[in-house]
Amino acid sequence: MIPDSSFGERVRRRLAGERVIWLTTVGADGTPQPNPVWFLWEGGDSVLIYNRANARRLVHLRRGPHVSLHFNTSETGGDVVVFKGEAEILDGHRLAGGVPGYIDKYRDRIADWGVEGFEKDYPIALRVRFTGLRGF
Repeated sequence: MIPDSSFGERVRRRLAGERVIWLTTVGADGTPQPNPVWFLWEGGDSVLIYNRANARRLVHLRRGPHVSLHFNTSETGGDVVVFKGEAEILDGHRLAGGVPGYIDKYRDRIADWGVEGFEKDYPIALRVRFTGLRGF
């Protein structure tokens, strides 16, 4: 899904290195609802995101799985990467402490909570599978 090109290489570099991606769901009234989220990309065509149990995005996703994801652009408005995706709430998925790559990536941000505190506050796992990609 991610092309073998210079653009694809930039996409892979950003998926591996960025710490925040914007996840946009759609509210009941059809209004886009963007939220910055932490994510883990493990080299495939999806990302893993942990959520608060009361996150409105989960209500939106139960109504429809279609989402978009994007990174911030450069200061000049370039380096655009936008994904279309389908989200799935992963009932019974491991908590964040059971996903070493996630903990390694956000250890410094989780430090104030501790892993168990983070797991308590963000217990719901979500997988977004990429279905489209555009950018420049």
